[in-house]
Amino acid sequence: MKQARPTLRAQNISKSFGTNPVLTGIDIDLYPGEWLGILGESGSGKSTLLRILGRFLDAEQGDVIFKGNALKPVSGELMPGHDAIKLIHQEFELFPNQTVAENIAYSLRFYEEAYRTEKVAELLDMTALHYVSGQKAKLLSGGEKQRTAIAKALAELPEVLLLDEPFAHLDNHNRRVLADAIEKLRHQQKTGCIFVTHEAADALAWSDRIAVLRNGEIIQIGTPQEVYNNPINSYVAELTGDINWLPGDKGSKQFYIRPEKIKPTKNPEKSKWQGKVEAIRFHGNHWEIRCTKGKEQLSFYRNKPDLEIGQQVMLTYPAKDLKSI
Repeated sequence: MKQARPTLRAQNISKSFGTNPVLTGIDIDLYPGEWLGILGESGSGKSTLLRILGRFLDAEQGDVIFKGNALKPVSGELMPGHDAIKLIHQEFELFPNQTVAENIAYSLRFYEEAYRTEKVAELLDMTALHYVSGQKAKLLSGGEKQRTAIAKALAELPEVLLLDEPFAHLDNHNRRVLADAIEKLRHQQKTGCIFVTHEAADALAWSDRIAVLRNGEIIQIGTPQEVYNNPINSYVAELTGDINWLPGDKGSKQFYIRPEKIKPTKNPEKSKWQGKVEAIRFHGNHWEIRCTKGKEQLSFYRNKPDLEIGQQVMLTYPAKDLKSI
């Protein structure tokens, strides 16, 4: 994925609001066609970082470098933003009294009508918006507004797309439709994208690399598999998915294991942990089984309801999947 030169680079970016530091020493690179997910809790500085990268806000320290050239401060420009970098805010910034098609076409107003009509139809198809193409933006659902904003940004294809919480506040139906649109975008276009999210599942699903942001600092960056399977600390481990904690020898060290690595066994020789089923929770595509042994607790997943509350179970797991932090 990595190329000789990143399309966009944040170099030692720091930002404060008053006496409150929001970002500290941020270094990230985005390579051509790459999707980089910024994962962090609310208040971690994700949206501020996007505004700095999109050239709507100046950092107090550091540079934003586009294709090898440091960009000028926003305060020195007549208009904020950058032609090759498109930021889609959570507010979407659509023309409320114009239709979906008109909002998209506005970005193409300097092109010939035939090309404009063809391009709008292509973008409506990509974002699954044909059925509301004639509807005013103010009447759209949140998911429809999000997809319209993406289509509008892609009318003139940016080299970098910045998405601020693209799946926030969407119901399951609109999440699936937007996910389909993003899947098409990833495969059909060569636009690089940085998106921020507080949902680990979204970062794991859509990123080529994930940067974990905590209290304004990048604490780990790597592929989704690297971050999920080898978190740098307990915070990243818990942020990226469910985990079980187990005490080490003589209580000197803690170990963790993901629930999907644990299986019940009927063979005492394979058993590594025994306990009683305390709770069974249905999650749609699997059941979560929670077991206890004294003060210890383990959860694991099953694809069928073959255990009962109060039942004693023996559990096993591969030794390589029991990890310490």
